[in-house]
Amino acid sequence: MTGVRASTLAEGTRLRVGGVEVGQARTFSDVPTGNAFWYENANGLAEVAVNLGRADSHFGLRVGDAVDIVIP
Repeated sequence: MTGVRASTLAEGTRLRVGGVEVGQARTFSDVPTGNAFWYENANGLAEVAVNLGRADSHFGLRVGDAVDIVIP
């Protein structure tokens, strides 16, 4: 989870995590199993996830790792 309000990100914004850019999806089922994406969580924050997986394991992330905003 980031500390960035999803509503502040322009449409088409991608997030770079673990050196990989991921696009936005509304729900987990919008992407194939095993694919990474970001979405607006229940707190209104941008959160990186993997459909039927774990983003921390997928990207080798730990608390405090950087997430870059890639503006379209």
